[in-house]
Formats: sequence, C-alpha cells, structure tokens
Amino acid sequence: MTQPNAFKRLEPLLLLFAAGLSIGLIFPLGKLSADLGLPPLVFAGATAAGASVVLAFICRIAGERVIINAETLRYAAIAGQLTFAIPFVTLLIVIPNLGSGIPAILQSLAPLLTLGIVSAFGVERPGALRIAGLLIGLIGTSIILLERNSGSLGAEAHIGWSLLALVTPASLAAGNVYRTTHWPDGHGPLPLAMLTLASAAGVITALAAALYFAGLVSISLGDAADGVGLVAAQSLAIGIGYAFFFRLQQVGGPVYLSQISYLNTAVGVAFAVLLFGERLSLTVWLAVALILAGVAMVNRGTSATK
Repeated sequence: MTQPNAFKRLEPLLLLFAAGLSIGLIFPLGKLSADLGLPPLVFAGATAAGASVVLAFICRIAGERVIINAETLRYAAIAGQLTFAIPFVTLLIVIPNLGSGIPAILQSLAPLLTLGIVSAFGVERPGALRIAGLLIGLIGTSIILLERNSGSLGAEAHIGWSLLALVTPASLAAGNVYRTTHWPDGHGPLPLAMLTLASAAGVITALAAALYFAGLVSISLGDAADGVGLVAAQSLAIGIGYAFFFRLQQVGGPVYLSQISYLNTAVGVAFAVLLFGERLSLTVWLAVALILAGVAMVNRGTSATK
C-alpha cells in the first residue's frame, strides 16, 4: 500500500517534468524553423496534425477509445485554440524578432495568470505555500527577463514584440482553467489531447489557406520540404508531451499544471545557451534555481492539501 501511495504523491511532479521537457522543445525547434524561413502557420499546422497522429497511435496502443460527440467536439474546438493554435502561432511569429529566450521567459507568466483566474472564479483556493512557490518562480523569471534586457542573452528588439509575446501566457492561462472546468465526464486524457491538437491543426490550416488565397502569405512546397525533419521532431515531442500534459491536467488541476511554463522557460533558456551560443550570467543561473525552488514549493503545498 505504501508504494502505490508514494507513486500517487509523486505522479504530478513526474508528469510535470516529463511534459515540461517535451513541450519545452517548442522553443529551440521553433527557432530552427524560423532560421529555415518556414512560414509560421505551415509549421504550426503541420506540427499540430503530426502530434495528433502520434497521440492517435498512443491511444491505439493504450486501448483508449476516441469518442466523438457534440461535447468532445465543443471541448476540442475551444481547447485546441487556447492550448495550442493561439500560443504556438504567436510564438512562431515573435521568435524571429526576439529569439527563443524572451518568448520562453514570458511564457512563465502563465502560472501567475492562471492563479489569478482560478482565484477570481473560485475554481481553486491555493494555500499560502503554493502562492509563495508561484511568486518565487515569477521572481526567478523576472530576473532572467531583466538580464535579457541588459544583454546577457544577446538579443534586443522593439518592446512591441515582447508585448505580442504576452498573448502566449494569457492564452495558456485561459486554456489551463478551461480544460479543468469543461473536462467532459468519463473521457480520458489521451483521446481529449488528440482531439484538441486535431482541432488546432484544422483551424490553423484553414487560416493559412484563407491567407494564401487572399494573397497575404506565400507558401511554397520547397519550404515545406526543407522542414520535414523539424516537423517530425516537433510532432513527436508535442504528441508525447501532451499525453503527459493532459494526464497532469486530470491529477494536478490548473494551478499545479501551470508550472509547466516555468519548466518550459528553463528548457528554452538552456537551449539558447547550448544550441544558439547565448551566454548567461551567474545571476541568471541563480534565477533558474529560484524557478526550480518554486516548483518544489508548489508540489509540497499540493501534497499538504491532499
């Protein structure tokens, strides 16, 4: 009995890190797609479609039946845009102007926005330890942002791009709460994750087609061919990440789930250093330690309330 109970306590934390590390690859792979000149809508739509196929395969292996009805279609239609289409397309638009670091950092505002939404609507009543943990994580993120502006990550851009990047955490926070409050009864996380990404793929593809036929964007088969490898890698990472992500939504709730943005920030900054040659000061590494400390505090606060 002790071992299952111990796993139950650890499950949200393990899911958080597994999902955070997988989904955090959005930032370096998105940067690489921008460097290749891939149209953001094409990359986002192809990735969402590919990830939904990955999740369909996982559902089949796991024996999960995908139930399509009015309730799940409505859920997927809304969750798909808040969870993936809006935040991911925004990221791909701003990354060429900001690099991969600033969008990753600004995404970590999502936990605080989520906390504000659930508190305002009474979805959860976070304890003092969880609030303190979230605020410590926010302090760590703010330090990184200040260091970015001082040039330690080597990128400067007009403030308007940073403001546009705030669309991502706002959409993610709204999605965190929506998925919890409107989760269809009796439906598992894997099928819902698959339908959510399929919905996002459909909307992004329709938007890309409309803009293409209106002459507002150009899309070439050559561009698409150049990005096949990146799309495959991103689809696999997103598909696996969202399998963990939706299970975490089920067992952790919106506030706990929102910490994934802190981990995504850490992943984005790490790849900025290791892959793109950006340099970080000792202050930034201290900030990353604060982010991890905030995650640990929220996890302890969650365990104490169960």
